[in-house]
Amino acid sequence: MGENIDISLILRDIQIMRKKLDEIEEELLKLKIGRLEEEEVSEEELEELERLSRETLKNGVPWEEAKKELDL
Repeated sequence: MGENIDISLILRDIQIMRKKLDEIEEELLKLKIGRLEEEEVSEEELEELERLSRETLKNGVPWEEAKKELDL
């Protein structure tokens, strides 16, 4: 029984860490978009970056795949 409790606690901690990582990734994407805005991207490029950011957060697109789509 004690093992089940430990596993539940570990799973809960993993979920908390995953949520925090998602929040960090979101902030990093916002920073990247902000930096690209400073580089005078077109409105179309900005919309695409925002779409990719939302898609990543919603569907969990791996960062490497997002970078590939952005030619980074």
